[in-house]
Formats: sequence, C-alpha cells, structure tokens
Amino acid sequence: MRVITVCVGSACHLKGSHEIIKYFQEAIQRAGLEKEVELKGTFCMDQCTDGANLLVDEELYHVGSVEEAKRIFETEILQKKNQR
Repeated sequence: MRVITVCVGSACHLKGSHEIIKYFQEAIQRAGLEKEVELKGTFCMDQCTDGANLLVDEELYHVGSVEEAKRIFETEILQKKNQR
C-alpha cells in the first residue's frame, strides 16, 4: 500500500494543505485506488517555511499549489502503479 501523508499544521494549512487533501481524496477515488493508497494527515514536519509539506511513502515534497500536488500524484502514484 502506498501512503500519502499531508501536514495539517498551522503553517501548511495556511499554505493550502486543506485543498491539497481534498484533491488527493478526489484523485484517489477517481482512479479507484482506495484499497491501494492511504491518505493521512499529520502535524508539523519541521519544514514550515518550504510550502505545504507532504510525504509519499518516505519521500518529502514541498507543495505550493494543487497543480503541484496533481503532478506528484500522476508521477509518484499513477505512473509507478502502471510500472508494477
């Protein structure tokens, strides 16, 4: 199972983590990956100045927009699923 963890701490929330979570929820459902991708929230990742922060498995990303989150989902989840 793949795991996407999005920071919901104050700084990340102000930088759009709520919209990013909403995007991931919808993208996971649209792709039919509810049993293959777990979406979780966490508090501070100690990277507060770098954008809304998220992990895909153990890889840290700093996301400035839903469009960036979309690119990460496409490359890290969808493309890698198709490679398996």
